[in-house]
Amino acid sequence: SIWKMYFDGSRNVMGAGIGILLITPENEMISYSLKLDFSCTHNMAEYKALIQGLRSLLSFQVKRVHAFGNSQLIINQ
Repeated sequence: SIWKMYFDGSRNVMGAGIGILLITPENEMISYSLKLDFSCTHNMAEYKALIQGLRSLLSFQVKRVHAFGNSQLIINQ
């Protein structure tokens, strides 16, 4: 069964943060957001969101996932 993961990272003068939404094959939603405690670029925040989302999926022992984000740079790598 395939999970879905939506992720986003953002940065502004006040700091950076990430948001992640996981959707199980049964359409249950698990979401969370984190404030990053280090200085970074917008792309770094996007990467952190992707990595954190994948780590979360591993904790659920997920084998297959479709990942969605709004950064073509991150998605296409």
